Amino acid sequence: MRKGLVTLILILVIVSTCVSVASADEFPILDEQVEIRQAHLKWTTTIQETSMDAVIAYIDEISNGTEGASELESLRDEFQAQTETIGSLTTHVALNNALRQLRQITTDFRVETRKQMNEHNGRYLELANRVKTALEENKNELDNLKDVYWEKRKENALTIFDTRVERAQNVLNTLRDKGYDTGEAQAKLDEITAKRSELEDAFDAKDNLAIAQVHRDIFELSKELARIVRDLQVEIPREVRVRHWIHVGERVVDRTATIISELDRLGIDVTELREIHSQAEADLEKAKEAFDASDLEGAVDALKDLKTDLIELRDAYEELVFGGTLSGDLKATVESTSAVLSNTIEEMEADI
Repeated sequence: MRKGLVTLILILVIVSTCVSVASADEFPILDEQVEIRQAHLKWTTTIQETSMDAVIAYIDEISNGTEGASELESLRDEFQAQTETIGSLTTHVALNNALRQLRQITTDFRVETRKQMNEHNGRYLELANRVKTALEENKNELDNLKDVYWEKRKENALTIFDTRVERAQNVLNTLRDKGYDTGEAQAKLDEITAKRSELEDAFDAKDNLAIAQVHRDIFELSKELARIVRDLQVEIPREVRVRHWIHVGERVVDRTATIISELDRLGIDVTELREIHSQAEADLEKAKEAFDASDLEGAVDALKDLKTDLIELRDAYEELVFGGTLSGDLKATVESTSAVLSNTIEEMEADI
């Protein structure tokens, strides 16, 4: 048997770097984080677009109408088209992919700018002044976007904090109801809860250093809470853990089967996905048979094989996403499923 599963749960629900996931439809914390990133990207990409417009205007001027800025205009338009999709992206995977593309476009724009500056004897000091002026002229819009970002960041960060504290409280309530003395653990959780006002003040001050310090304090308190719970000598019987992961496996296998069928109906080649999924079904069935026969070792071995299957399935889904095969709602669904698989794999790794 392994001690401390509840300890792990407490860390997952408190520490800001972790996310607890149960199914493709249960992403409250993940959704809040995505919204923060969307607001930040809206602000920073508007700064970039404003700067691009100023560069294009200057290059067009020094090239005397010889279409020296045409490639820059094309890159700017590509950048704008990419930023217009940000509001519809609902996962970190999608945002990361969009950010990579934006960075590449920005790099290409910078390279082309240097080329045109050299070709037309541009003055870098004058170019810098043009960009500075453009940003100043657009100050109101940029300041508004910055304020929207900070407000969304504060609102969602506090929501995430409240969600994690609530989950931790539910864990302690469950332990208390089972007869465990949770007095010390509750006092520590109350210390964490009290940090909310400090976190809110740091966001009101837009002080990144203060925000980081409060998060560090919360992290340290969360580790202490985890230690206290661990010292309660909470033991989760191995049989219970194995049964839990069999049930998780059933949900994941059913969910991925639905996605594969949907892809197949759209004419997408799902041969590899079906092969991996069939192996996952077989390994899950082995785990269930071993568990029913009271062979916990055999069930654990089969679950480890299932975990390997899920890794392969997750990688195959991500290849479809990054390969540009999918679009719209289907792409978002596959990305969400991929995220669920990733979290399931990580939790299985820690518990079986």
